[in-house]
Amino acid sequence: MAKFYQMAVLVGSCRMTYHPSLIRNRDGLDDFPPPPPQMKRELPTRKMCLDALSRTEYDLLIIGGGAVGSGCALDAATRGLKTALVEADDFGSGASSKSSKLLHGGLRDLEQAIGRLDLAAFRRVRSALRERSFIANLAPHLNQPVPLMLPVHHWWQTPIYWLKLSIYHMMAPKGNKPFHYISSDKAMEIFPMLRKRELSGAFVFYEGQHDDARMCLSVALTAARYGADVCNHMRVVELIKDKKSPDGNVIGAKAVDQLTGKQYKIKAKMVINATGHLSDDIRNMENAEADPLCTQSWASHIVLPRFYCPEQVGLFDPHTKDGRAIFFLPWQGHTLVGTTEEMRDPHALPQSTELEVQLLLEGIKNYVNPHYWDVRRCDVLAAWGGFKPLPVESASLRRTQLRNHVINLGAGQMISIVGGTWTSFRLLAEKAVNAAIQYGDLEPLRPQSVTGLSCKLDGASGWSPKMFIRLVQDFGLERDVAVHLANTYGSNAFKVAVNADSSGKSWPIVGKRLHTEFPYIEAEVTHGIREHACTVTDIIARRLRVAFLNVQVAEEILPKVAEIMAAELKWSPRQTNQQIQDARRFLYTQMGHLNTEDSPHLTIPIKMSMKQVEKYAGQFRQLDLSNTGYVSISNCCKAMKSMGLKEVPIDLMHDVLRDIDCHAQGKVNLYEFLLLMSAVVHGDTAYLRHAKMQTIEKLAVLDNQKSSCFVKMERSGGGL
Repeated sequence: MAKFYQMAVLVGSCRMTYHPSLIRNRDGLDDFPPPPPQMKRELPTRKMCLDALSRTEYDLLIIGGGAVGSGCALDAATRGLKTALVEADDFGSGASSKSSKLLHGGLRDLEQAIGRLDLAAFRRVRSALRERSFIANLAPHLNQPVPLMLPVHHWWQTPIYWLKLSIYHMMAPKGNKPFHYISSDKAMEIFPMLRKRELSGAFVFYEGQHDDARMCLSVALTAARYGADVCNHMRVVELIKDKKSPDGNVIGAKAVDQLTGKQYKIKAKMVINATGHLSDDIRNMENAEADPLCTQSWASHIVLPRFYCPEQVGLFDPHTKDGRAIFFLPWQGHTLVGTTEEMRDPHALPQSTELEVQLLLEGIKNYVNPHYWDVRRCDVLAAWGGFKPLPVESASLRRTQLRNHVINLGAGQMISIVGGTWTSFRLLAEKAVNAAIQYGDLEPLRPQSVTGLSCKLDGASGWSPKMFIRLVQDFGLERDVAVHLANTYGSNAFKVAVNADSSGKSWPIVGKRLHTEFPYIEAEVTHGIREHACTVTDIIARRLRVAFLNVQVAEEILPKVAEIMAAELKWSPRQTNQQIQDARRFLYTQMGHLNTEDSPHLTIPIKMSMKQVEKYAGQFRQLDLSNTGYVSISNCCKAMKSMGLKEVPIDLMHDVLRDIDCHAQGKVNLYEFLLLMSAVVHGDTAYLRHAKMQTIEKLAVLDNQKSSCFVKMERSGGGL
């Protein structure tokens, strides 16, 4: 209790210093934020930015268009520096679009701060809570508070959690919603699918949630409106060095346009390396003998149907039975679940393995009451993950106040940023630009950063939570489409609505959907091209979020998206087909689209003679009239009746479908059809359950082998 008291006193003594609406200067007077600078221009096209790269000598060149790199571009451009940014893929295509979608203050960091009296962890929490309020001010249309339920498993945890959350709330700026305690009965009422055993009660507290890919894109494009030249799909292949300098100072870079193959020489007084988990690759271009600064943590997430989590509240448990944290979050009409963390080669394919998916599903089973439903692999609508760049433990890291990032000045005077999260991206950008100004003798129009208090992203001004009503009334959009447009584009939603095609119906009047299950409309594809989308993958993954939400739906809309883009970008039929193939490969390799040969139940034997297999395979082909490779469960029932079953055993079939763990909901492929027929028609189901137990045991063995590779909590970013 003495530790709690000491920490509470320290928190209370500094809380008001970081209120986001003002800064207290050394004289104790309130300095109100300066008025924000005016945007210089309408959003330039990618071609305009490309043309400027080769004829402009910049103050600052930023390599990397993720959260931190885009933040650097915005910070520098709003200070009046001539700024360029290049990104090898698309803005936010790395870890910046593959986060937990939370702007967390670092509750786990607070536990470390209290348990070990760790002042650096305490500073991280204080800084994260402060930055969270700044980011919400930057883009209120992309950020909203989300309540999280923190389950209490034992009665004695209640006062401990209460004290930790009290300190957490004290450290947050004013206006943060307070936490509260609820009984186990109330917790079950909110989260009825939970197992009630060992649930003593729960706390409900609030974190921030945002659309990370849209946030990253908005930061980059806002920087462009302030004068920065930003180009995606531009890969740096070489750094330009000053031959007159004895140390070979970096004065620019050679970058290749990945769409045309054309090379550009970009000159700049200072270069910032903000390439995340690949930062050491760029540093090796500066100095081949540079010591590594970055280690890589890989985190996986899966997306499930909305019935896995209430629409208005999530769940976070920092202390599961196996020692890992788990969360269920409502996100865009679905449920986001995470996370596994492990060390991985940074050059490996950014793909969640089937083992990681199964581990998350096994973790979910500890929470979902089996009387409600079975947790199945077919419920996984998407599976993806991202690298988290963590700084190597070193003396320089220990000298930093927060100990979770390093801003390094290399031998060639290039500034490299290692570490950082979404909650800290703005602060890291400010620090990096400050360093560039200092070491490059740059002369900004504004010496201080304005992104913390007075700056807003493009689309934020003029937005309100009820703005969607205007879109419904003025344009005749469906309500869910209008809400989506308002909360994605802010005040720019009207630009999308103006270009929306007539639906051809009495209602809605405009807005042709790309898919019936999602509020995305065709006009967003055209608008996405204006936002520098160059490929079909750019659209389905980062202009729309359908690839992250449901890979099957994403695959279904590929032809239509490609058709619209082809008309706008003048693609040939060959280019269009190649774009579709590239996007399909992306879905299968990075978004968790499960191939038939990757199925976890392929080890289950089919107990049939060759003659019986041929018979049922022929029946499957007859049922699969459209040659999709799948047959609906309804048609399976009809097939069973045609084979002599007077009444289909629904409960037995449910158990079999659960045991074979189908690819998709409501349908089976040929292999699953044969397993189903073998079990139901011939009445042999025991071996399915036995085979499933063997699969689980195999996963447990693999899990134990990998457990030594999991990242320690204090190295994982301190949050969710």
